[in-house]
Amino acid sequence: MKLAFIGRYNDTELLTGPEKVAKRIFTEHTRDYNSVFIEYFFDGRKHGIFKKLFSSEKVTTVCSSDVMRFGIISMIFFLLKYKPDIIHIITYERFSIAVFLYKIFSNVKVVYTVHGIVAYENENFKITGKTYRIKDRLIEKRIFKYSDRLLFLSDQSLKIAAEYFQITEDKVRIIPNGIDEEFLTAGKNNKHSDTVINIFFSGNPDRKEKGFEFVKDVFSELRFPFRLYLTDSKTEFHEEYIISKKFTGTDQFSKLISQMDIVISASIYEPFSMTAAEAMAAGAVPVVSEDTGMSRYIIEGVNGFVYKTSEPAVLRNILDELQSDRQKLSEISVNAGKIFEVLNWKNVYIMYKNIYCELTAGKNA
Repeated sequence: MKLAFIGRYNDTELLTGPEKVAKRIFTEHTRDYNSVFIEYFFDGRKHGIFKKLFSSEKVTTVCSSDVMRFGIISMIFFLLKYKPDIIHIITYERFSIAVFLYKIFSNVKVVYTVHGIVAYENENFKITGKTYRIKDRLIEKRIFKYSDRLLFLSDQSLKIAAEYFQITEDKVRIIPNGIDEEFLTAGKNNKHSDTVINIFFSGNPDRKEKGFEFVKDVFSELRFPFRLYLTDSKTEFHEEYIISKKFTGTDQFSKLISQMDIVISASIYEPFSMTAAEAMAAGAVPVVSEDTGMSRYIIEGVNGFVYKTSEPAVLRNILDELQSDRQKLSEISVNAGKIFEVLNWKNVYIMYKNIYCELTAGKNA
């Protein structure tokens, strides 16, 4: 089974959600198979047009498999020589459209992991120039049309994609994101014994889709002692209960999450929410919006809660209940931690591997 992963490889542990998926799945795959991860000369300030077309270089090696950086033309020539059975576009990048030029001359199967609907995001949340919006719409349309498998993170994401593009149903699979073992280990220290409730807000509160504007009044109305932890915000918050944090990687983040009693996702658009899943593994009780993709893993009142962002009073009642009934908080916390048994990266990779085997049936694995 010869795979070429296409996307953005981050060699640090300060990872976005898509970067973490790319790194973890590639690493899991290389334990059993030699493969290659292909990325691009992204930084236009450092790389000129020649590099972006013709250059190549090795970035790093993972379990005897190389991470390579190519220009567009050199990538196509590499693929012609490498002859992969499958090309997995594992993060959305504009340069990946060149894969479909190679597909014309080969029998390669293309898999695309849909971390988000770029056309929807550009239209609703991002300040993106018109030229890039047009490019993204055209590229995304072709990726959806010509890929052999479309791996969505949730039904919520699939539903939005179907509003923008024609989706062939038999190409679609739903595969969740995974959870690092550090969060399970961190969760063993979560005792919920402090008189002050620690609440983690999932996502950058400056971003409209994360929904902080929808729920901030709920926090100001709470009548019990709590601390609200935020990350990545450029906004100055003066409320004494708000604590802003920066992180350098997974280990530091998992240590903070281990101190949390509750994690809140207030997103109006969230294809999955890896953060909420990681917090669950660490024992934080998830209280997430129905627009959060990982909400399908929550059994109401057993391992967490799901609410509508249009009903902030429901969120307030849930928080009041958890604060007043610490026994219930602890019981739900224990149940929440069991999510790791389902969504650890080894299990998630098996879901990916099953797709690869399905597409290469009849070929030598």
